[in-house]
Amino acid sequence: MSPADDQPAAPPAVPLAEPANAAATAPTAEPDFAAIPEAELTLQRRLRLSLVWIVPLLALVIGAVLVVRATLQTGPSITISFRSAEGLEAGKTEVRFKEVVVGRVIKVSLHPDKQQVLVSVQMDKAGRDINLQGTRFWVVRPRIGAAGVSGLSTLLSGAYIAADPGASEQDERDFVGLDAPPLVLRGEPGRSFELRADDLGSLDIGWPVYYRRLRVGRVVGYGLAPNGLGVLVQVFIESPHENLVSRQTRFWNASGVDVALNASGLTVNTQSLTSVIAGGIAFAQPADALSASPAPAGDQFKLFASERAALAPQDGAALRVRMVFEQSVRGLDAGAPIDLQGIELGTVRSVMLQANPAAGAKLPVEVMADLYPQRLGAIRDRLLKAGEPAAKADRRLIGRLVGQGLRAQLRNGNLLTGSLYVALDFAPKAPAVVFNADAMVPNLPTVGGSLNDMLAQMADVVDKLSKVPFDEIGSSLTETLKSATATSVALQRSLAGADATIRQLTPEAQKTLAELQQTLQAAQKALAGVQSSLGDGDSPLLRQGGQTLAELQRAAQALRGLADYLQRHPESLLRGKPADPATNPPGEGKK
Repeated sequence: MSPADDQPAAPPAVPLAEPANAAATAPTAEPDFAAIPEAELTLQRRLRLSLVWIVPLLALVIGAVLVVRATLQTGPSITISFRSAEGLEAGKTEVRFKEVVVGRVIKVSLHPDKQQVLVSVQMDKAGRDINLQGTRFWVVRPRIGAAGVSGLSTLLSGAYIAADPGASEQDERDFVGLDAPPLVLRGEPGRSFELRADDLGSLDIGWPVYYRRLRVGRVVGYGLAPNGLGVLVQVFIESPHENLVSRQTRFWNASGVDVALNASGLTVNTQSLTSVIAGGIAFAQPADALSASPAPAGDQFKLFASERAALAPQDGAALRVRMVFEQSVRGLDAGAPIDLQGIELGTVRSVMLQANPAAGAKLPVEVMADLYPQRLGAIRDRLLKAGEPAAKADRRLIGRLVGQGLRAQLRNGNLLTGSLYVALDFAPKAPAVVFNADAMVPNLPTVGGSLNDMLAQMADVVDKLSKVPFDEIGSSLTETLKSATATSVALQRSLAGADATIRQLTPEAQKTLAELQQTLQAAQKALAGVQSSLGDGDSPLLRQGGQTLAELQRAAQALRGLADYLQRHPESLLRGKPADPATNPPGEGKK
């Protein structure tokens, strides 16, 4: 653009109007230029932009939009500390909540104490409500445990950080990551309960909880009881099965195989293959509590050792008793049953030597046990008085039974293992004993075990056998056998000489018997003819003839038996017939 272009253009000259009729007009004076207004000059500026500036301006606008958008989409920055940075990479590892990406790791550094790592995370807009107090973070990796196999998708995509938002409304910037995933997420539908057991057994976190062999929950934690006398196990029952748990629900350890060998035969009870291999917990409702209301969250239940113990009738309060045995109790262990005529009335708690034995007495064994009189059922109910405490009634019941001869006795429960149990039975001849029902731990009288009595009798038998002169008896038997051998040789020689004689007599005897048999047959035919001629079966002649025929037949049988006997025992012709213990003669009854 030249400078001349900036100067304003000169206004065009205005021509003066000429008179229409110059001749007709008279000459006028010169025009007054002063009366003409002066023209005003206006300077007009034109702004012209080059196309080269459009591209930078457009880039500037786009950059500003991206900055604003990034600012609006970016959440806060947080720091998470972990024990290890295994699987975490800056710029690659994601932070997810319900499998939705809410942030990304931007930096991984070592903690100043050299014990942990610090992971800096830039949260997205979707994760602004994640960084709250109480939020839990953990690294999702492939894991194989009791709860199953998890995190297999990370084998291809890589590990990521999972989040479980807290319930607080206050923001937080520094968090401590978990070493393992939490078993119960906040807001997960279900209900938690606490189980009390004597020991943990084979249970572990993640073990399943079964109801009618259907998995309905899991073990989420355990620890010692505050007094250290037991274990508390936390279980979580998933929705919608949490209403199956009532205040009367019974829980038991369903780990492994429950095998019972009793009078009914062999019983095997299991929950599932998983519980057999690993372990688990099962629960059920007693038969009289199917309509009970659901239990609130946090209720405490007892964890029984087996299903049979869990579903057994209520035991009531235990009555602690002391029993003193003056015999060996090898095979009697804590937990051994106390039996009353086939009913398990209690269990043994401890077995130890008595602390203060009487002067001159042997070392007696003191057995502490718990009795449950409520298991007696109707017998106990009849003795209860209105308004009387149950504990006092139980002591009075046991005292009454002791007065009737109830005594404790050790008996063998298994011949293979040698285990013992305590049997409560009535001994009518037992001396009278006073049962102190008011004592803190009353004494239950005992009697000697049947096994000890049998052993004492066996010892007496062995003692008597030891006095028998077996050496002298053996010498006498040897001489007797020698004499019997000599006699037998002589007899064999005598029999050899008599055998030839008997062989000569035997054919003659057989010939005689054959002739006698022919005679009898002829006589039988004659009698038959006589009978036919008489025709009357009741005639005396006929009866006498029949009797004679019967006697001849018996005689023939006797002769036949004699011949058979002589053929089998020819030596009887010389020695005679030996004494026969049988009442019937030889050959009698044979046809």
